[in-house]
Amino acid sequence: GNIADYDLTATYWKNRKYTVDASFKLNPDGMANQLYFPLNGSDARFVAYYPYAAGVTATGKMSFDFTDQSDKEKKEAKDFCFYRGTTPYSKGGATPQFEFSHRFSKIRVTVKQRTGGLSVKDIQMKLSGMPKIAEVDLNKLSQAQTDGITVGTAVTNVTEITACTLSGSTDAEATVEAIVAPHSATGDFAKKVLTFTTAKGEIKSYELPKRTFNAGYSYSFTFVLDAATKVADGMTNCYIVAPGTELTFPVSRAYTHDGTNFTTTLHTGDTYTGTFIAYDIWADAAVISGTPTVTGSGNTAKVTVKTNASVTGNAVVKICRLDNGETVWSYHIWVTDYNPTQNTYTNMYTFSSKQYEFIFMDRNLGATFAGWGSVSFGSGFGTGLFYQWGRKDPFPATDAVTTGSWSKNETSPTLGTIAGSIKNPGVFLLEVSGSEYDWLYASSNNTLWGHAANGGTKTIYDPCPSGWRVPVNSDLSEYTSPWKGFTRYNGGTFYSGGYDWGTNAVYPAAGYRIPSSGSLNSVGAYGLYWSASPASSTSNGASYLDFFDNYVNGNYSGAGSTYGFSVRCSQE
Repeated sequence: GNIADYDLTATYWKNRKYTVDASFKLNPDGMANQLYFPLNGSDARFVAYYPYAAGVTATGKMSFDFTDQSDKEKKEAKDFCFYRGTTPYSKGGATPQFEFSHRFSKIRVTVKQRTGGLSVKDIQMKLSGMPKIAEVDLNKLSQAQTDGITVGTAVTNVTEITACTLSGSTDAEATVEAIVAPHSATGDFAKKVLTFTTAKGEIKSYELPKRTFNAGYSYSFTFVLDAATKVADGMTNCYIVAPGTELTFPVSRAYTHDGTNFTTTLHTGDTYTGTFIAYDIWADAAVISGTPTVTGSGNTAKVTVKTNASVTGNAVVKICRLDNGETVWSYHIWVTDYNPTQNTYTNMYTFSSKQYEFIFMDRNLGATFAGWGSVSFGSGFGTGLFYQWGRKDPFPATDAVTTGSWSKNETSPTLGTIAGSIKNPGVFLLEVSGSEYDWLYASSNNTLWGHAANGGTKTIYDPCPSGWRVPVNSDLSEYTSPWKGFTRYNGGTFYSGGYDWGTNAVYPAAGYRIPSSGSLNSVGAYGLYWSASPASSTSNGASYLDFFDNYVNGNYSGAGSTYGFSVRCSQE
């Protein structure tokens, strides 16, 4: 705190720092800060404030920026308290007694979890539409609460405050606080929104009722978190969302097919500016609530998908033209509590004096938990999903889906094209005689997932979520598999159901889907994982991880693109 003579304009006034001990006794912070009074032969009165600030101007002014209150120390540094004494004290008289009052306002929010809803443990809160800066004039502050406090009303003074989550939060309840400048809910401060972000990245926003925030008052609010809201970009084919989330994303990816207008490669006629409609193709669990909806039209349209609380799994949603029902794009909705940035493992190695590093997810794409757990194989929940090489859309690891359906058809001149695969995302394309195990009927394409020889860039057909991709072989001329070092002799152990290479590097033996029939095969016995790279620069077959109980090959080659293998995403 600060103690000074009452007359702040006097030349002997100093901004002296004092601390308070457990018995509320004021002690100077260093001998140089001791005060002796009366300084001019008369009784003295005192002015004190808290917390101490070295930046008080010579005229007794202080400035507060409320933007960052992300922890307890930062929040308390904004809680300005003040005392102006009216009683004169002398050296031989009574001990001065200071009674501080809070001069700003406090917002205290209790956040509760609705039954089956989002966890609020370690939740973060931001308040938009709040004053950013307040100036305090110690000379003008009196015992009246608002004297001497100036809050600018210009647009430049409006900010978003990051609040402080108090310790002791649980899944069911958390408390969040922030100090704000006194102000009226008018003009630039008329609309205020609280935005909550859970520890898993789910977002929910609420608008505060209009209210004047008076100096020295604490305002309490209670919110029960319903479904989270996630607004995502359109630059991915897979969205990770938590149960109980409302996901909104644009249809714009349908307009960037192969980097060109989607009507020139997928459709005929002019750019489509009409209305879209959305459908579920299939889901391996009851993850989708209701029917996906589309707002707007053309390339500015947006899709909204709601997921049920407490249900994890996968769904594939397609976007269709309303006028003719033609599918223009499709998306994988991966409903899981998994946060891939917090649960990864790294495979790093040196080969030919070059260092390679791959950061992988700890589970298969589409899996609801890592490893294979106690769920029997064929359920798909621990093993994830299957993908045909170069295609963006998944297929279930079980023949029984909860909702919708998917089918198996032989590839053909119509189906076996990129456009054909996009228009038919729920069709597993089977090989035909002469197709060389390739779902592309007329000619192969080794660059659909963007292997290293093609610059290694993630493509618009990559099935992994934003920030992740199908792993690549860094150099096709060398043995530089993403899984180099994964051997049965290098810490690898095969259990009934998969391989374990140590911390987080657990791979289920999910089996695969056969090119000739699409049927499941070797479930629980074999693990096969696609890379984005072909077997060689001249081969049409792909490179992949292959293992069974007494065999591991991290750079196996030759599998045709009609096989359905697992995918383990690596970080971009």
